[in-house]
Amino acid sequence: MRDRFNALPPYLQASVFGVMASISAAIFSVFVRLATEHIDPLQAVFFRNLFGLILIAPLAFRSGLAPLKTRRLPMFVLRAVLSMGAMSFWFSAIAVMPLAEATTLNFTVPLFGTVLAAIFLGERIRRYRVAALLAGFCGVLIIIRPGSETMQVASLLPIAAAICMASAGLTIKSLSRTENPTTIILYMMALTTPMTLIPALFVWQTPSWTAIGLMAAGAFMANITQICNTNAFRVYDYGFVIGFNYLRLPFVLVIALVMFGEVPEIWLVPGAGLIIGAALFIARREAKLNREANRIKRGPSSTASDLDPPPAKP
Repeated sequence: MRDRFNALPPYLQASVFGVMASISAAIFSVFVRLATEHIDPLQAVFFRNLFGLILIAPLAFRSGLAPLKTRRLPMFVLRAVLSMGAMSFWFSAIAVMPLAEATTLNFTVPLFGTVLAAIFLGERIRRYRVAALLAGFCGVLIIIRPGSETMQVASLLPIAAAICMASAGLTIKSLSRTENPTTIILYMMALTTPMTLIPALFVWQTPSWTAIGLMAAGAFMANITQICNTNAFRVYDYGFVIGFNYLRLPFVLVIALVMFGEVPEIWLVPGAGLIIGAALFIARREAKLNREANRIKRGPSSTASDLDPPPAKP
């Protein structure tokens, strides 16, 4: 089976990994929703990190203590704080909002990532990206409809989560230049587990075995998502793979309708279209600029095959 899969063209392998990542991410959201019916979202965040650490530690330490070696501990701490904020806002959103709406608003991560990169890294935003950003944020306004009777303060939770995720993404971008992926993941889990325990203690209630089982399963699905995304980016281009991330929405729509009876509002359709379209445009535009930068760096003597960059890392 493995030999047959490896014989497939790279874009088909990436497609399989991308679809699997979207399905597992959607299932993870369901596990969190079910768990937060028994425990507070902040407590669920702690268990997600605890079980994530338990699952990743044996894999990380197969090569000894090498993954713990780093000279950038402050950056890891910053990344852990941002990740804690992202998970806290995201789990709270899942607990109180329709899953499809929360998922769609969370798709704004690339939009905020572009803005933050311009502010803190000095990256230039060209007019095409500006237009995409305006379209994406118009999609947000369509969904939350400020000033309307249907607007909920809870709608700000997935947006706050997206800002934290985008900020954490900038730290990962910096760390990935000097640290290997295993070290980045291990330190995140090792630092966020005790960090998230502190707020969890303020709302602590003895968890049922059901809640513990749901969060253990959720942590497993989150790891599956990470593994599938990593393999997808390993075998094919970032601009192609990133599109599969948005398949999570139809999966969430179906699951939320069947399991929770959630029927999305009509405003979700145009809003989601603008947000996803803007995010995909920015991703593909960035991939194109990276290819052009690689071509210039390699010089005019590069062959056609040389112009294709290696698979991007997540």
